[in-house]
Amino acid sequence: MRYGNRCWQSTLKFTLAAACLTLSSVGFGQNEPAANPPATEASASSAASSAPPEKPLYADAVERDNALLVKAFTAIAKADELQWLETPNEKVLSLYKAGETRKTKGVLLIIHAPESPQLWPTNLDNLRRHLPLSGWGTMALPLPAKYSTAVPERTSSSASSAPAESTEAAAASPAPTEPVAAAASSSSSSAKPVIPRETLIAERVEAAVAQLNKLGQFNLVLLVDNSSAPDALAGLYKKINAGTTTGDTVDGPLQALILVNLQDQEPLTKEQLAAIFSVSALPVMDVFFRVDDSAQKELRRTHQAEAMRKDLKDYQQLILPIQPPVTLDDTKSFWLTKIHGFMERKAEGNEVKGR
Repeated sequence: MRYGNRCWQSTLKFTLAAACLTLSSVGFGQNEPAANPPATEASASSAASSAPPEKPLYADAVERDNALLVKAFTAIAKADELQWLETPNEKVLSLYKAGETRKTKGVLLIIHAPESPQLWPTNLDNLRRHLPLSGWGTMALPLPAKYSTAVPERTSSSASSAPAESTEAAAASPAPTEPVAAAASSSSSSAKPVIPRETLIAERVEAAVAQLNKLGQFNLVLLVDNSSAPDALAGLYKKINAGTTTGDTVDGPLQALILVNLQDQEPLTKEQLAAIFSVSALPVMDVFFRVDDSAQKELRRTHQAEAMRKDLKDYQQLILPIQPPVTLDDTKSFWLTKIHGFMERKAEGNEVKGR
């Protein structure tokens, strides 16, 4: 009887051992494929990592700004007002609105360097729209901003989803120096040269004046912001003939100047003001838009002093801090009335043609 029990116990132990061995082999077989991913997943990952990056939206900042200008100007102007100007280095969009009376007295050339191309100040566009009703044509010309933003590069989404292991491995391995240097040399040689801001401003202003002269407009009044005035006026002043300039007529490309101090963060220096006020026969209106606090009073005093040192014959300041906001459709705003009155008095149409 004891012998039978021993045989039964031995048989039971053997059966349990065989069952455990079978279960362990099944578990090992299930875990083994996880170490080796399917070939389809590996090929998909390889294709994603080798995909080329997406092409940038714009080639450079100028192309981006022009695209934004087209959208912005199309929203505020009619199609026949859009005029492209050709310069030696670029093509820029401007807005020209002819006078809406029997006789056009002249043109107000409005040049401004907005921080963002689509942000054209309302008070300047108010002049552009409504001065033609009084016989004065207008041309709005954007200038490059002093502090331009870089064009963001677009990266491929598939490249960013590459496995972290491959990125770490690439960072850990030493990169070959010669191919990288060659690639950098190739990219630098193919990049466009950076054109100085003062060159772009001078070329745009010259192209705008030339276009207005082609349209038969020689009696020009220039409105320029403080950020662009030194570079915009440098080339124009060289064309003024002091010998034939009389008391009521400036023998040159402009008859009067309106300086608008829009960029508070870029106040004009004494040297810049001396250059701006260097043509004593040129009438100047100096406009300030802030509340006349102690800082602005000191700034206005600096402007006034330089104008007097340069013996400017006709200099006046205009302060507009307490006026109600100008709207685009306001045809009787104080701002518009003051600018129109200054142009009527100081640029009556006594231009010198055929220079």
